[in-house]
Amino acid sequence: MNTTQAREILIEKVLQNLGCEPTKSSENESWYLSPFRIEKTASFKLNRKINRWFDHGEQKGGNVIDLVIEKFGFTVNEALSYLEKFDTFFSFQKQIFETVTKELNSKNQVEKILPVQHVALVQYLKTRKINNSNNIEQLKEIHYSINDKNYFALGFQNKSQGWEIRSKYAKICLGKKDISLINNGSKTLRIYEGFFDYLSFIQIRGNLKMEESDYLILNSVALLVKNISVLSDYDFIELYLDNDTTGDKYTSLVIGKFKNAKDCRVLFDGFKDFNECLVGSSAIKDRI
Repeated sequence: MNTTQAREILIEKVLQNLGCEPTKSSENESWYLSPFRIEKTASFKLNRKINRWFDHGEQKGGNVIDLVIEKFGFTVNEALSYLEKFDTFFSFQKQIFETVTKELNSKNQVEKILPVQHVALVQYLKTRKINNSNNIEQLKEIHYSINDKNYFALGFQNKSQGWEIRSKYAKICLGKKDISLINNGSKTLRIYEGFFDYLSFIQIRGNLKMEESDYLILNSVALLVKNISVLSDYDFIELYLDNDTTGDKYTSLVIGKFKNAKDCRVLFDGFKDFNECLVGSSAIKDRI
């Protein structure tokens, strides 16, 4: 664990592990009896929105690393070692970042499908600037096992009932790899490589007056050729593939086959994809 990863651990969870509970709370703040000394009136404030603390009695504050250093007198490396155990609070359990497709079998299966509710997954969505995904039917909290080890992550369902799995640590597919097609009865189709690009578009569309459309999320750009016939059903096709050589290749392929297709990547020009632009620039709303 490095310092960047450690800072994402919620201070609230560390305090709970220390036996500290808030004496009062509001939407974004909680007050605690100081974990550094005995007191009768709470002087330790936690800002949950920015995950920072301040102890008015000590006149000190900071991030979660600063908290455990102040509490235990740790060095930075000792603090990072101590904070590693809090991965288990998020149940990410140091998942190995994987890019290969995982077929469901006896040692690799979906255990539970829930609405997205775990604080770690909500926090992960927020780091990707996705705040209004509650009504996305295909997006779920997936609890799954691989070789008898349990994990959970965000899951986006595809056409073959498989799941594109994403978290801070995982990028895999459970079940058969396939496209995700969201049908709203429109004659306009918008195409994205991954579901975070789709979620990013939905995020900004909520503040804009835009015609609803159908959506094709490829989940792998290589699936475009296999499913090219889907595009024949539409009068207008908008392409939001990645700004890279592969995105160039498949954008040109579609435009060459369908005269009603339009390259819309100008909306995130200067960024690799739609989500990177949303995370890195608030100006994307001004481009539409």
